[in-house]
Amino acid sequence: MARLKSLTTKSLFRFFIFTVVILLCCFPLLYTLMESKYAEDLDDLIQFRAEEFKKEKLPSFTANDIGLWNEYNEDLYILPHDEKYPRGIVRQEEYFNKSEGHTIDYRIFYADIFIEGEPYTLVSRVPMIEFHDLFNMLLTQYGVVFIILIISLSIVYVFVSKRLWKPFYNTLQKIERFDLALGKEPEFKSTDIREFVSLNEQLSRLIKENLKIYKQQKEFVENASHELQTPLAVFQSQLDMLLQQPDLTETETNIIQSLYSTSSRMTRLNKNLLLLAKMDNEQFQQRETVNFPTVLFDQLSPLKEMAESNGIEVIVESMSPLTIDANLILLESLINNLIVNAIRHNVKGKGIIHIALKDNIFSISNTGQSEPLNPDKIFRRFSRTSEEKKGNGLGLSIVRQICILHNWEIIYEFRDNRHCFSVVFRPF
Repeated sequence: MARLKSLTTKSLFRFFIFTVVILLCCFPLLYTLMESKYAEDLDDLIQFRAEEFKKEKLPSFTANDIGLWNEYNEDLYILPHDEKYPRGIVRQEEYFNKSEGHTIDYRIFYADIFIEGEPYTLVSRVPMIEFHDLFNMLLTQYGVVFIILIISLSIVYVFVSKRLWKPFYNTLQKIERFDLALGKEPEFKSTDIREFVSLNEQLSRLIKENLKIYKQQKEFVENASHELQTPLAVFQSQLDMLLQQPDLTETETNIIQSLYSTSSRMTRLNKNLLLLAKMDNEQFQQRETVNFPTVLFDQLSPLKEMAESNGIEVIVESMSPLTIDANLILLESLINNLIVNAIRHNVKGKGIIHIALKDNIFSISNTGQSEPLNPDKIFRRFSRTSEEKKGNGLGLSIVRQICILHNWEIIYEFRDNRHCFSVVFRPF
């Protein structure tokens, strides 16, 4: 499975990549603009030098001064008049530079001047910064700006994203905590972002519809369970009367016993459905302080006989003192369902059940099938690990619902070839 990333992290990564690409693409453009601006400044400089020479030096300049002037002024010197030099414009030409030891580009300007009535050409030039020097300088400056910009933009982006997406994460958190069985509609925080408002409205509508349907199903199950109690009781009493008839054949007796067994399973199913319906409707709010080991041993005695009749050994490993606040009826149901589940899904004739209470953790482990159960199904209503096992698939669902009502945690683990169910008791 691919590693999951948060929305902010993923969008920040893409924002970072796009920003880097854009800034890198801007580097050549920035270099060209910088070189162009640098050339414009040099052009202004060499033209200013030429004009300044003509204004301040030229009036008192003689032909004898040309040699000495050219010796000490490499960037502003005088040449004999020649029509080959373009006048009035700035050009870029290559010249040998003594300090660099090689030819470099110069910005150069030619102007006509007259000394003692004779025409000459005034040459004003300035060396251009070399490519690698300009590149390194720009790279250093751009790199610093680049890093500062990336860091600052990333910080701003994360900050802004968290603020913008805060309503979404709030809604997501409410949905993650939403439990249909509790029947409480989540309240989403108000926001001025249109998309999130629409999302919250649609979620609220869906949740309301599902809560309405769920409530109708609970009411139906409760009503059906109540209505089935009487006919099931009548049916079972009639079967009891039939079994007492003296002239029954063996075939008839077997049929009646089969019907009696089916009726008992229907009665247990109806009882469990009614219990679930009452828990869903929060009819077990009354709680009291109970001594858990005492309740456990009261429930364990008859169940131990049931296990031993199936050749299953029950071992109580340790029993720490523990007092909890609980609904006594539901606590007894939790213990009963866990132990019956361990008996029902065990190995007949050589099975083992380990029961332990350590600190605030009550655990029951049992031998059974050599593969772990599906954690997504074991607490689901009407889910059974095997069609060969008797049961209606409601026992563990009832256990889970009892834990939810008491703020306890039910954990399933498969270790040392044993199926272990642990209940972690927490303060209510």
